[in-house]
Amino acid sequence: MPPKFTRPLKADESILCGLRIVCQRKQPVIIKSSSLRSRAALSLRHAWATRLAEVFRLLGMILKRCLGSLPLFFFLSLVSFCIIKVLPGDPVEIMLGTAEKDVPPEQVSIMRRELGLDQPPARQYIAWATGVVTRAEFGRSYRDGRPAISVIKERLPATLVLVGTALTISFTIGIVWGLFMAWLRLTSAARMDSVLIGLALLFYSAPSFWVGFLAIALVASCEPLSGIPVLGLHNPGESGSLLALFQHAFLPALVLASRRTAKVALFVRASTIEEMGKGYVITARSKGLSNASVIIRHVMKNSFLPVASLIGLSLPALLGGSVLVESVFAWPGMGRLAVDATFGRNYPVLLALIMIYGTMVILSNLIADIVQLYLDPRARDFELDSQSRLSQGHA
Repeated sequence: MPPKFTRPLKADESILCGLRIVCQRKQPVIIKSSSLRSRAALSLRHAWATRLAEVFRLLGMILKRCLGSLPLFFFLSLVSFCIIKVLPGDPVEIMLGTAEKDVPPEQVSIMRRELGLDQPPARQYIAWATGVVTRAEFGRSYRDGRPAISVIKERLPATLVLVGTALTISFTIGIVWGLFMAWLRLTSAARMDSVLIGLALLFYSAPSFWVGFLAIALVASCEPLSGIPVLGLHNPGESGSLLALFQHAFLPALVLASRRTAKVALFVRASTIEEMGKGYVITARSKGLSNASVIIRHVMKNSFLPVASLIGLSLPALLGGSVLVESVFAWPGMGRLAVDATFGRNYPVLLALIMIYGTMVILSNLIADIVQLYLDPRARDFELDSQSRLSQGHA
């Protein structure tokens, strides 16, 4: 007779008792292979269905965030248009300059009518927004009459090269710097760690344009550094090869990446030190592993999860910093174009630049969220749980 139990069995006890019951039977237990195959197929099908439902929920969440970003574009364009209209100065007067005195008032009125500046601001905004939505046209430049998008396309590659190089420099140097500071902290080299933290805070608090002026002065005054290009895309008379492009982009990209490098270093240091106090690290160190082995083999993959989202958030900061850095180094990119359009009151080009910058910021934040959800299961589970609770609350 099989044994009787007066309490619920645990998992290991139930397995042992089941084996005991099977062994006490006189007749052999026949397990059909077809039954096992059907159960395995059913389990695999259930796992795929669960995974597919999770993927669709994530896609729905991403679509919801994309749709939620549409009102941001409207408010961005409206606020930007209002700020531009509040700026002092008339585009026609700036275009004419000193020749305004020699131009008859009738000709000035004709120019304002051709540019659409004689209309009320509300009608100007409606006409501009209608052209953007229906025809993807941001207007024409007041300086040469070309479409604003065509003017920006000429400057976009230079900015992408500068920002891409700065992003690579900031995360390459910043990660190594942060890991080195964390290693110094763990080896009780507190004085050297404090020196590096102070250096990182100095670079983080220094404005990029000020660092740019110091870098130019250093290159001009130091003889060994005199061969480093400082201004422009290429030297006069050169064809502008790819190697020359990156040589000219090195110094402005290094200056642009200075603040972001310091932030990444401090971020990696704090994340690594936080991971070093967890249980799996204490177990690894108890096995005799050195601090460097523990950091490289165990801590890096967990401490780099927040750093992955920081990559997407760094793009808006680098784009904003490129405005002044491009002006300092005479780099013909979108940042310098934005400065020229602001002083020249070139409203169509300035509005197009603001919308492009805003689109890049929104997309980079969205990409950072997606990468964080993909790499970190905890964030993904939290987001899915919050979505399910919200849907149950509405139901």
